[in-house]
Amino acid sequence: MTFYRVTHRTAYRYEEKVSASYGQMHLLPRTGEGQTCRATRVVIDPVPDDFRERTDFFGNRAAFYAIHSEHTSLTVTTTSEVSVSRGGLALFDAQPWEQVRDQTAMPGDHGWEPTDFLLDSPLVAASPALADYAGPSFTPGRPVLEALLDLAQRIHADFDYEPGSTSVTTTVDDVLTARKGVCQDFAHLAIGCLRSLGLAARYVSGYLETVPPPGQERLQGADVSHAWAALWVPGSGWVDIDPTNRRFVDDRFVTTAWGRDYADIPPLKGVIFTKGLEHELEVVVDVVRLDDPG
Repeated sequence: MTFYRVTHRTAYRYEEKVSASYGQMHLLPRTGEGQTCRATRVVIDPVPDDFRERTDFFGNRAAFYAIHSEHTSLTVTTTSEVSVSRGGLALFDAQPWEQVRDQTAMPGDHGWEPTDFLLDSPLVAASPALADYAGPSFTPGRPVLEALLDLAQRIHADFDYEPGSTSVTTTVDDVLTARKGVCQDFAHLAIGCLRSLGLAARYVSGYLETVPPPGQERLQGADVSHAWAALWVPGSGWVDIDPTNRRFVDDRFVTTAWGRDYADIPPLKGVIFTKGLEHELEVVVDVVRLDDPG
């Protein structure tokens, strides 16, 4: 089991006074599927007039705040202690990917869970172009997890990791054309490929260990919120894959939330009332490995 302290600080500075702010965050780590959030502390400056936490449609922890006093800056800091124990993932599932596709489409005891992740979502729509891109990985009869890892490795090789080249509204078709992006875009690309083949895939947000253990490589995206994809495999559940770093998700990853795509679970979004048109934004993320806190 691995223990982490995750600190996420978001700071806004506004050019004019803001009379009121309303925001929602998906910054609080989940408990379940190999992870336990042991404690979370949220500090907002100015102090909000209202703050509450709820569970959203996908079972994520979502928090809402409202600030009714005038302010020219806003800082939201979350600090969480999380234990992670996912265990090693081998290519344990040798069933052909077509079998996974067919079982996913059939009614079964898995209920509604994969159904929402088979369908198009605001930023990820299935297409023949995405199916064509996935084709060399998902050859006839290939074991599903072998094919999934190959897809992640090809995305890593074919697309450039280039911060600032895309935005939160960039669609998967835009990424496929531009051949560049960041972790959010590569997660969307993998999800689009999988859905285009009739497989259920969801978007996962979270964090990576900032400083790796001795002898292990530093992963791309470790200084900001990270994102990856997960594939539904009947009988095994969700299998998480990180195309940005061409690997299955392990104990170096902390999950905050999941949904159909980024639009379901942005880390922080909201509405402000101001005459100003511009603001400055700074985001700082730190994920520190801890000794067993007991």
